[in-house]
Amino acid sequence: MPKRLRVQKFLSNKVQGDDSWVRVSPLTVAEMRLAREERGTASFDAFELGLTVLKEHVIEWNWVDDDGEPLPQMQEHPEVVELLTDTEVAFLGDCIQGSEEAAKN
Repeated sequence: MPKRLRVQKFLSNKVQGDDSWVRVSPLTVAEMRLAREERGTASFDAFELGLTVLKEHVIEWNWVDDDGEPLPQMQEHPEVVELLTDTEVAFLGDCIQGSEEAAKN
C-alpha cells in the first residue's frame, strides 16, 4: 500500500557540516496558487513570503549556531529564521521545492 511522503529528510552537510539534516514538507498546489495570487498585489514582498514558507515548512533539524549550540526548532520558535545565513535559507528553499541538488547532499 502506498504511503504519501509528506515530510522529507535532507542531509545538510554543505551548509551545517557533517551529520546535519533537516526535515521539511513540500508546498501544496493550493499554497503555490496563493503565492502566485499574492505576487500580483501591491504589497507583495517575495523575501517575506519566502521566510513565511520556511517557518511553515521546516519541520525539524539538528542545526547549530556559530558556537555549536543547537538552534531552536523553527516550528516552536519561528524567530530563529533571523539567525540563518543566506546560504542556509537558500538551501532550505531548495529542500522545500524538492530540488535535485538538495537531495544529493
